Amino acid sequence: MAEKLQFASRNWLEQIERQREKIIDEIATQLSREHPDLFEGKTDLAGMEALIRNAVLTRKDLTPDEKEIAVREIMGQTTGYGVLQEFFTGPGAEEITEVFTNPSADGIPKVFYGKRGRPWPAGKQYFRNNEELLRYCQKVCEDVGRPFTEDAPIVDAWLKDGSRIAVVGFKASPLGVSLTIRKSPTTRPPMPLQKLVEFGMLPQFVADLLVDLLVMGHANIGFFGRTDSGKTTFMRALATYINELERVFIAETSFEMYMPNLPNCVNLVEVVYGDKTIVDMTQLCKTMNRNNPDRAIVGEIRSKEIIAASQIASSTSGGFWTTGHAGTINDLRTRLFGMYLDGGVQLPREFLDEIIASMFHFVIFLDKETTTEEGKRTFMELVEIIPGEGYRTIIRFDTDEFTASGGKTRRWVYENPITRERLSMLAFRGGKVKPEYEQVKEKYLH
Repeated sequence: MAEKLQFASRNWLEQIERQREKIIDEIATQLSREHPDLFEGKTDLAGMEALIRNAVLTRKDLTPDEKEIAVREIMGQTTGYGVLQEFFTGPGAEEITEVFTNPSADGIPKVFYGKRGRPWPAGKQYFRNNEELLRYCQKVCEDVGRPFTEDAPIVDAWLKDGSRIAVVGFKASPLGVSLTIRKSPTTRPPMPLQKLVEFGMLPQFVADLLVDLLVMGHANIGFFGRTDSGKTTFMRALATYINELERVFIAETSFEMYMPNLPNCVNLVEVVYGDKTIVDMTQLCKTMNRNNPDRAIVGEIRSKEIIAASQIASSTSGGFWTTGHAGTINDLRTRLFGMYLDGGVQLPREFLDEIIASMFHFVIFLDKETTTEEGKRTFMELVEIIPGEGYRTIIRFDTDEFTASGGKTRRWVYENPITRERLSMLAFRGGKVKPEYEQVKEKYLH
């Protein structure tokens, strides 16, 4: 008897859910007839929600809780994110960088989101089973003109708002569909540099020095670190201090460096269709060079584009910035050698230091400590590149003290001031030289 009651109860709940979905579809259909721009991305988010909420509130066949569900679901339809819409719009969404949906042995997809440099479990169920997630992914891929089928089990595409979607399914993912959406930078503003100081990524003195001298002084800067060490986050934070009148060009493999504070900025990205690259980074770098920007930013150098990027660096008077994978100067030297090989250039190793000096005035190394669950991204080192002489560490994270204190002490060592010749050059280009930048007064920075 108990089993029959349980079955009836489950069946009743399913009927209620189907009825609610039918009502939501009716409201969405009515809205699409009365406001066609709503589902074409031509209405701002606040306007979208106002129209949807007004239409939902007129329905007397929905409970207050169901009305909130209806608003969320229709908002998801208008933005194209469906049930995952809350990760893209609304309170707290601006801090979320990406959304992951992973298959599992129990058949229920698990959802995670990226925030402050680490993944977090979403804490609730968004898809009842793999079939529901599959239909969701097929709809999203269909909207951007990329079929997701057994014949095309891997899709890497751009969404309408500039977010990037990567889907793997069918036989390529035996447990079920895997989905990753890397959010468009237009939906997540740059992290304020002050917030990075508050999070413990770097001390206030270093933040001030970088802005006053390197940004305002139009220095050529390389931001290096391993995956998820905060390179792009850190570079975007510093870029908020670039003068809004400057003509800035940004070239990337994927759209990550949108800067709303720079109205005179042009973003360029690689164009890939299927397995074929139509426009690559080398072409983008050449295009940037021909446009003579005040400041040129190349998002992550990985391979042969190093040749075109190095030409930009040596010819741009206003400042060249880029990112890449390297943890130390030795790593950087090794990786640059390999990049030139990819470009068909057998670069003599004794010329590596000359190439680095021609590209950068300073390099910054970042990392992510994994001794704690929090996994803080950390400013590891600022190095000045001195042509003909080598590398001079200005400030570095004190790893010895961090280890000795069991991870409790986070401090930085101010080893050397920037050389007098470089300070003069930075000041000439607009840098603000303060007395505390000219000599080491406090060795330890916290």
